Amino acid sequence: MTRASVETRMTTTDLLKARLAIVRRDFDHVLDRLEDDFLPWTPADGLRTVGEHLFCVVGKEIELLDWMKKRGEGEWVEIEPTHVGGKEDSVEGWRIVLLDARNQTLGLLNSLSEVDLEAVVKFPGDWWEGLLLTELPMHECFRTIAFHEWYHTGQLDSYLALKGRPPKE
Repeated sequence: MTRASVETRMTTTDLLKARLAIVRRDFDHVLDRLEDDFLPWTPADGLRTVGEHLFCVVGKEIELLDWMKKRGEGEWVEIEPTHVGGKEDSVEGWRIVLLDARNQTLGLLNSLSEVDLEAVVKFPGDWWEGLLLTELPMHECFRTIAFHEWYHTGQLDSYLALKGRPPKE
């Protein structure tokens, strides 16, 4: 079987699952280097703490998941830091919260057809993660979850390097 024939059989769902998996693999490498006492740390005033970055990752995934389930109808609901699972006092607790959110995301993804993934979801026009567009296909919402997580992976990698915990080659 040639590479081209394998690639032509990939569905949007397959590609989204692969993207979410590779991003989470990289994020898990960050989590593996974190310690509980790093959670309240920030390298400088005005920057997010490690824990705030973790909240941002899972909070945005939960918000987007809710928005996709509503098909962009109603109000966008911001997740409060106290409403993401109650396990955020340890790195292992964060792993549980992150895994739960990802399992919900994958559950939604698995429930959608390729046609569903092309359906339009409305967004506030000034929302930068929505590409400043007022409508996006559903599949782009899943890519946004991955993009957002990877963005914070890079930030936390930098934080860890400053703490003397650079990534291993």
